[in-house]
Amino acid sequence: MIDSLLSRIFTSQWSIFFAVSAVLVVCAWMGTRLGWVARRKNPDGVQEHSGSLQGAVLGLLGLLLGFSFAMAVGRFDVRRALVLEEANAIGTSWLRTDFLAAPARDESRSLLKRYAEVRIEGFRRAEDPEAFTRARGEVAALHAKLWQIASASAKSEPTPVTMGYVEALNAMIDLDAARMAASGNHVPGAVWLMLMLVGGCGAWANGYTTGASGVRSVFSTWVFPLLIGIVMTLIADIDSSHRGLIGMSQKPLEKLLESMKP
Repeated sequence: MIDSLLSRIFTSQWSIFFAVSAVLVVCAWMGTRLGWVARRKNPDGVQEHSGSLQGAVLGLLGLLLGFSFAMAVGRFDVRRALVLEEANAIGTSWLRTDFLAAPARDESRSLLKRYAEVRIEGFRRAEDPEAFTRARGEVAALHAKLWQIASASAKSEPTPVTMGYVEALNAMIDLDAARMAASGNHVPGAVWLMLMLVGGCGAWANGYTTGASGVRSVFSTWVFPLLIGIVMTLIADIDSSHRGLIGMSQKPLEKLLESMKP
């Protein structure tokens, strides 16, 4: 429920940056105002506890940011590795079609080439629900056709080399499911809510300490909230499967497709 709500609010990396930065700037401004008020009432006592409050909140914020960044990078690395594994699996299946009889070999190669094209196109247009649904339907159809040909070849010629092609094709189909699961594996929405809550408290505490010291600081009011917004946007960008500045490269599949052409 939290994930679906956040996905509706944060439709892009720019919306994340502006929304988070605006909230943090407001929190910093409110903290500065309250710090000024507290300084007027008790100039000496307010500075005693404001520094420790700021250190505790900012330490917790840094811990959460590092934890979230590590989660996002780990998921990004898994998705990138799966692209290479899938390209290798499709390439292995392509090479092992040499062991099939002439009609099955030619048809399987044509289907595998189309399969590589659909995989590249599908993940490039994953943000378009209709295009992605069409690509998924064609992927399922290609799986069925390829398996039907492999099954018929294994029954007519149950040789070890034919079974090797069947195993490679099975691994290719399994990697499709693995990639789909990995593309939906993101940093949980509860972690994002905690990040925004602690980030707001950190901006407020930083502004409060600045106001309590009686100094007008552009860094506390503007620069610090914007830096936190940039870091959170970067985490969301890395965590995203298809959109953003740091997109998932399909280079292994693209090189494989080039090698399939005559």
